[in-house]
Amino acid sequence: MRYAAFWGCYIPSRYPNIEAAVRIVSRRLGLELEEMEGASCCPDPIVSKLVGREAWTALAVRNLSIAERMGLPIMTVCNGCFETLFEANREFREDEELRRRALELLKPVGVEYKGGVSVKHFVEVLYEDVGLDRVKEEVSSPLEGLRVALHYGCHLFREEPGVDPWRKPNMLRELVEASGAEVVEYGLERMCCGYPLRQFDEELSLKTRLDPKLKAVEASGADCVVLVCPTCCIQFEMGQVRLRSMGLVHKVPVIHLSELLALSFGVPHKDFGLTMHRSPVSQVLGRLGMR
Repeated sequence: MRYAAFWGCYIPSRYPNIEAAVRIVSRRLGLELEEMEGASCCPDPIVSKLVGREAWTALAVRNLSIAERMGLPIMTVCNGCFETLFEANREFREDEELRRRALELLKPVGVEYKGGVSVKHFVEVLYEDVGLDRVKEEVSSPLEGLRVALHYGCHLFREEPGVDPWRKPNMLRELVEASGAEVVEYGLERMCCGYPLRQFDEELSLKTRLDPKLKAVEASGADCVVLVCPTCCIQFEMGQVRLRSMGLVHKVPVIHLSELLALSFGVPHKDFGLTMHRSPVSQVLGRLGMR
């Protein structure tokens, strides 16, 4: 199983620990990840698309064309990157005028794209291509006793028309449960973390989106939040730092699905740099007796 790995912007620059965990988990499960040389920002699925749909499509198509030349499907490790590449790919195929304009914009740099690439999120690759049973086979250190709150992230709910929007979120839940951890409900799972709003008003974003989610997570008795998007991770971690300056103190550990699985596979946390997080992940290690 070979994929063109699309890491996006934030994982290589701010979360090398997530990249390391994804690579370790992928290798253990028999996935071959090929580098997309020359790939750029996806670009962002909200602001960039609003500013200029044609330019947004062209930039996404340029990335898609790299995978097409490689002859491989794309695996993304970011919800936002998934939405941009998936949606731009679909719109490129269905909207003749948009396709014409995007290719026209890309012509000066010699980019061609026929629309033949498929795009999958890391969650889909693990659940559908690897299979839940194969993931369970690799679990040698079940995370029993660890109570996990899930933050799915808005873009994980994006699907083709007619497809159940809970398809990928349910996959995430089952993958977390495969690690041996217990998923606990806190009532605000679908609420946005607030990162897009933060680009406009940081205080409003943190106080009306992140703070209520963190309070609900703490009330649920969860030991940590598990997510699958580096942008959401930034909001949860750096948001907690900023909230402290506003007199709102939270100490909620935040980890990526790949890191959770790596721990359950018996991989020492130092091998992928778990403690590089800006949230108190040492609490999770203490809970699991893995200091």
